[in-house]
Amino acid sequence: MNPVQSLSALSFSGVWDVMAPEVILVLLGFGMLAFDLFVSKETSRRISPWIGVAGLLVALVLVLRNFGVVADGGLKELSNMLYVLDDFGNVFKVIFILGTMFTLLMSIDFFRHNPAVKVAEYSYLLIFATVGAMVMSSAYDLITLFVGLELLSIASYILVAIRRDAKGGEGAMKYLISGSIATAFALYGMSFLYGVTGQTNIAQASQMIAQMWIEFKPLIVLSFLLMTIGFGAKIALVPFHMWAPDTYEGAPNPITAFLSVVSKAAGFALVLRLFIWAFGPEFNELYMYLAILAGLTMVIGNIAALAQKNIKRLLAYSSVAQAGYLLIPLAVLGSGNAQENIWLAFGEVTFYLTAYLFMTMGAFAILTNVTREAGNETLEAFRGLYKRSPFQAVAMTVFILSMAGMPITAGFFGKFYIFLGAINTQMYWLAALLFITSAIAFYYYFGVLKAMFMKESEAPVTEQKLALPWSLGLIAGVGLIGTIVLGVLPNLYLDVLNGLNWFGL
Repeated sequence: MNPVQSLSALSFSGVWDVMAPEVILVLLGFGMLAFDLFVSKETSRRISPWIGVAGLLVALVLVLRNFGVVADGGLKELSNMLYVLDDFGNVFKVIFILGTMFTLLMSIDFFRHNPAVKVAEYSYLLIFATVGAMVMSSAYDLITLFVGLELLSIASYILVAIRRDAKGGEGAMKYLISGSIATAFALYGMSFLYGVTGQTNIAQASQMIAQMWIEFKPLIVLSFLLMTIGFGAKIALVPFHMWAPDTYEGAPNPITAFLSVVSKAAGFALVLRLFIWAFGPEFNELYMYLAILAGLTMVIGNIAALAQKNIKRLLAYSSVAQAGYLLIPLAVLGSGNAQENIWLAFGEVTFYLTAYLFMTMGAFAILTNVTREAGNETLEAFRGLYKRSPFQAVAMTVFILSMAGMPITAGFFGKFYIFLGAINTQMYWLAALLFITSAIAFYYYFGVLKAMFMKESEAPVTEQKLALPWSLGLIAGVGLIGTIVLGVLPNLYLDVLNGLNWFGL
């Protein structure tokens, strides 16, 4: 399967056809920056988030319009395959845009309680970070890919410290240092790949790897390992995950949700496109490294979460474990790399990421309200929640059960399809680890359920009611509907995924 043969040339004048959503968001970001300069502070605080949401809706429509759009039976591409338009990129862009939209809506409540935060700056940084994620999903060249990665990373570093408090500063500094080191590893790996192949284009580099594998195998494997370390740190794979707990704890709750969903999804979009196309011809000799990382990430992420009392640190380690689950579909391709298995792997990853979007955003909406009311972020904040707000307790229960992979939730079917993929490729030990670590996860998630339903609140009955702001309630409601619908009727979404022309093929 050679993507080069199916590409048709597209002049640079066709940039709008290929990059319309990205162009809209870039113009939106700079427009919001200019808007903030010429209006009052109060007007900017009130309107900026809504301008961001409106621009994201326009970009979402443009992405949806691009599904299935191909040229002459192949991909639309820009400037000699520097950037491509295909359904693989489109499905990830939908996840990015929805994740950012939920983040901005969640942030409306955050702004109300944090008057010192510069709302316009916060909003356009989120927009630029989303553009970086979108570039990562469509880049077909190492240089373009790196530009997208750094745009997402730099904006994220600033957003983590946006409150300018001690915890946020500590988390941002650890994120910056870890991210910079990871970038150095990734660049070093790219330099070896370029040195061997003489190409920065992913498809052309793939052809060269197939021809030069025997002669330059040590250098190619070294390139793969260095990039695995660099990108593995970005998506919090073990043992490159130690920045995540402190960063997630120090960041504002909406930004923690953004890092959990959008940043992680962008990392997997990058890894899937780069590793499958660049190293695809010899992936059967490389996949075991990823399989070992997936196993370590599932085990250590879940075991570390057992000892956590801070709910955000618990979800941080849970997010680490989720990265291990998401890596399995890519890791098992080496033992079953038929074209059908590649499409199945994409379906597994995107289904689980979509489920993860709904359950994580919904959980953070509830978490934000509960922990702010309690004045702390420990599990005790959830004590007696069912009596204070039955809806919030039930919604949080659904989100937690989905994260744990319990039946009739989106998370269950996401893990189930990944489990079947591992079984289908005879990677039985990975499938067993997925099952065992999911059981471990339920143990620490049960601590939250126990606090909500089994522990009595010490507050008097008249003080127990806990209102849910409309913006957080909207996200919780959408997340609840998405989690249940994907759990009860997963085939509705799977049929859509199975009908995609992932790479215009």
